[in-house]
Amino acid sequence: MSQHPDSKNDGRLNLEQQRKRAKDILKKAKAGDPVSIDRFQKYHPDCQPGQVMFMNLLQLADAQLVIARENQFSSWSQMKAHIDQMELIRSQLKAQQLPPPDADCSTLHIRCGSDLEQRLQQAGFVGDYLAFTDPFCQGPVQSLTNRSEYIQRRAEFMATAYEMELEVIHDRLHTEYHHLQASHRYPRILLWFEADSYDQLSLSYLLHYFRYELGDSQKLDLICIDSFPGIRCFRGLGQLPLEALPLLWSQRQPVTAEQMHLCDRTWQALTAPSPEDLWSIATEDTSQLPALGPALLRHLQELPWAEDGLSLTERLTLTIVAEGPCLGQDLFQMLVNEREPLPYLGDTMYWFVLQQLLNGPHPLLTVQPETMELPWSQRHFDITPLGLALLAQTQHWRSLQTCDRWLGGVLIRPNQPCWQWNQTTQTLSYA
Repeated sequence: MSQHPDSKNDGRLNLEQQRKRAKDILKKAKAGDPVSIDRFQKYHPDCQPGQVMFMNLLQLADAQLVIARENQFSSWSQMKAHIDQMELIRSQLKAQQLPPPDADCSTLHIRCGSDLEQRLQQAGFVGDYLAFTDPFCQGPVQSLTNRSEYIQRRAEFMATAYEMELEVIHDRLHTEYHHLQASHRYPRILLWFEADSYDQLSLSYLLHYFRYELGDSQKLDLICIDSFPGIRCFRGLGQLPLEALPLLWSQRQPVTAEQMHLCDRTWQALTAPSPEDLWSIATEDTSQLPALGPALLRHLQELPWAEDGLSLTERLTLTIVAEGPCLGQDLFQMLVNEREPLPYLGDTMYWFVLQQLLNGPHPLLTVQPETMELPWSQRHFDITPLGLALLAQTQHWRSLQTCDRWLGGVLIRPNQPCWQWNQTTQTLSYA
């Protein structure tokens, strides 16, 4: 989302502040300030690049339109209505006068994490909550024809990758899939999702599942956002103020048969041994679910790249550390907030990626010895000469790796032909 740095970043827009911003940008543009002029040319339909001479003709209403569009609204009146509604809900929550939004019928809220569970309760929702947390963006993901075998394999991967107890993660997955099967008891199901590959792959499985399991009388609704007014760097639903949740509830949309069909195809493609069908879906019209195509392309960028064998996350990580040794927590924050084009990894999932670069006979990263016993977020990471050679493309990572890696249904084996990503052409090849 594009916003000017002088705007707030908590999802709570203040109308008086926005008025002051409009007056300020108008004054500066008329005075010839290049930054303000650029904002007019970017957001005002009648201000094209090179039309500086017309700045003196602009009125306050023109500046207000720019401010509204910077905040993702088509007009000033639409932004004002949003602010008024947010303030009304906030005052109702504070006074405990907001009727539970989902009280009219038994509702199940499904989210691919627990980040909204307490917040929905605090925002007045009374429905049940299912955190469905299987991270389909990492590890082997194959057909669920035998659910017990599938859960066992996923649990084994997650226990090893995320350093968790096998029994604990197995029980958690078993419980989540069991509760999903029990969702037929709810007249209404609401899915809360974001635009990154972690969320979109989970959404694909759920809509694949509900395409075959949804009851005739059940309502299936969807909230899926990639930004929110008043938040510059949107990273997730957990960032939102409480009053935003009832507002999003009011904007929910029914899931269509076309969306379920698209996600059914996506799930089948994700679990296939070849990524060709997934690439086909990613590059076709996915306007039924606008976030899906970009998320699938980002997922495919985790295949080995043809030129050096690194995935995008591995390459970004090495690039950051090549600029100087850094703490694990700083490395993760820089990756997510500055380098990653579509952030999707949590810190636990990122630690799994780092381990692939640290371990084995040919490490690309090292940890400063005095920090080795600290939690990974407090360790100091540095790049090895081999890591630098890979960035310079004088070495190839696939020829040095010794462990298999899975991306969905695609198996990547060292020193064997495999599917790879061609960034220049945005295509796949097998070599």
